[in-house]
Amino acid sequence: MSADQLAGKDPDELTLVIEGREIIVESARLLRTMDTCADALTALMPWEPGLDEELDQITRPYGYQAASVYIGGELQMEGVLYNVGQKLSSEGSSKDLEIFSKTADIIDSTVIPPYEANNISLTARCKQQCEPFGIEIVLGDGVNLLRERRILSRQYTARRREIPSGIRSINGLLDLRPTTPSVDIGGTWRITGSHIVREEEKFSRVSAEQTDSIFDHLKKLASQKGLLLSCDKYGNLLITKANTEGEPVGTIDEIIPLTSAYETRFSGRDRFAMYRALASSSRSRRTGGAGVARDPVVTAPRVLTFQADDNLPGEAPNAAAWRKNKSAADSLGLSFPVNTWYAPNGKLWEPNTTVTVISPTIGIKNGFTFLISQVEFVYESSGISANLQLKPPTVYSTGEIVEPWLDT
Repeated sequence: MSADQLAGKDPDELTLVIEGREIIVESARLLRTMDTCADALTALMPWEPGLDEELDQITRPYGYQAASVYIGGELQMEGVLYNVGQKLSSEGSSKDLEIFSKTADIIDSTVIPPYEANNISLTARCKQQCEPFGIEIVLGDGVNLLRERRILSRQYTARRREIPSGIRSINGLLDLRPTTPSVDIGGTWRITGSHIVREEEKFSRVSAEQTDSIFDHLKKLASQKGLLLSCDKYGNLLITKANTEGEPVGTIDEIIPLTSAYETRFSGRDRFAMYRALASSSRSRRTGGAGVARDPVVTAPRVLTFQADDNLPGEAPNAAAWRKNKSAADSLGLSFPVNTWYAPNGKLWEPNTTVTVISPTIGIKNGFTFLISQVEFVYESSGISANLQLKPPTVYSTGEIVEPWLDT
């Protein structure tokens, strides 16, 4: 495991360490997200083949070398060097290095058997799929999967009867003797007390196709509980929830030279008028019920029906509502560039935090608080900057979606 801090680093300095050695890079982009399961770094490294054998060795292709990324001397990401590009141009030789959190393995790999399971919790299924990769399961702040359940203590009192059996004696007479042991002919149960246990709710059934990726399978389970799958800075799987009510890290205004050009994308094809979640029995594939959620923004009769066979009993309506709002989140793309790595509160920009934006260009002249779904830190010879991906917080809930641009 890497050190969490490097001494003597400038706040605007990005440091890449591979196999314990600091690597000089000309440019780099660090992407941190709240719901894609893996963070990533792309870096351009100046390189002269054969000049530094150690550097050649630790940046060779298919070495799967351990790497760490720091900003201002603070660890941001532990990962693996997965992709290496080697090129020659008029400016000389260089390498393109692509580093991902080790959770990339569960994004790329297909589900590990068993493909179906009954009565299993989310964390148990995550551990089952992630442990072979050395990935631990971590719960994010505010995530409590435990629920209280009352367990009754009972005592059984038997009613017994001795059943005689006959044995023929030497003189031909029948000798009746009791059977040993006696026979229980039906007793009674008596409640003697109760106690409370706290345990994680379990899915009545989970199922996956052999071709499903591990992440897609686990993401589907998490979404039905209103949870997201991310990763922590050490590359462990982070079960988290959207921080929709967090205190904003500050306010950014398009008239202040904190931002440069930006754009907003609204994709109507990612949304549907009705979402139907089909739940099935834990013992069969027969449909056990359906949950329905409607998006009033979509006027065409667009319908999305999806299987929720691994749903919690009675939770199909929540699954439908969550899917509706998640689709709305996917349909919205507001990329907001800022010319600093640090938020107005002085801390690094971070995914799953909120920021207030004032922008008449996108219809929010009075300001609106967005959730930062991802942050891209840009490091170049010309300076530093960051790109913030923003979403309305309510798209990560089961409530009604608040979209400020619809009020203009």
